[in-house]
Amino acid sequence: MENILVIDDDEKILELVQEVLKNEHYIVETRSYVDNTNIGEFEGFDLILLDIMLPFLDGYEILERIKNIITCPVIFLSAKSSEGAKVKGLMSGADDYITKPFSIRELVARVKVALRRNLKNGSNGILINGLVFNQDSNSIKLDNGEILLTKNEFRICKILVQNSGKIFSKDELYEYLYDLDANAQLRTITEFIYSIRKKFKTLGLDPIKTIWGIGYKWDIK
Repeated sequence: MENILVIDDDEKILELVQEVLKNEHYIVETRSYVDNTNIGEFEGFDLILLDIMLPFLDGYEILERIKNIITCPVIFLSAKSSEGAKVKGLMSGADDYITKPFSIRELVARVKVALRRNLKNGSNGILINGLVFNQDSNSIKLDNGEILLTKNEFRICKILVQNSGKIFSKDELYEYLYDLDANAQLRTITEFIYSIRKKFKTLGLDPIKTIWGIGYKWDIK
């Protein structure tokens, strides 16, 4: 059963879309705004329906921050119906663009097409810098093998690879993995890094470099 996230500041639209998609036997989560693009909050969905005109962060800003990390399709919902608006939405990385007001049949049809197309292409596999990340198995495929990781190890690798060369401190990686109220200790980041290195060394690789006193970065030559 597919899991769909709907983000719209119009409560009536949220209620309508949720009811319609639940009747189609989808699991639906709704939000009326996004004020912080913690990637963990966007992972685990098979499709995201995203309004453009939102408070705090608009749809374009949200998509720009998450499109290279998430693996699911994103469909824009918008009252802007001009050709220019649609082109801008699609060129910004959205998989489809639905204008408001929309018919129930159109919404359901576009959702089903997006999910079917994504399933055909391999919904949880994404290519980043020559590595294939598979979220179903928390694995990374390379030319000479495959690395199986825990969920948090997988997420650390994903953010480091996506920002190859950028240095992340322990605090930044901790905030990426955990909520503010989490009880995990900061030293768990060091433990995750150690475990990741150990697994990659089985293929003769050492992709995570320690920048002493600062943090870690991904560096495979």
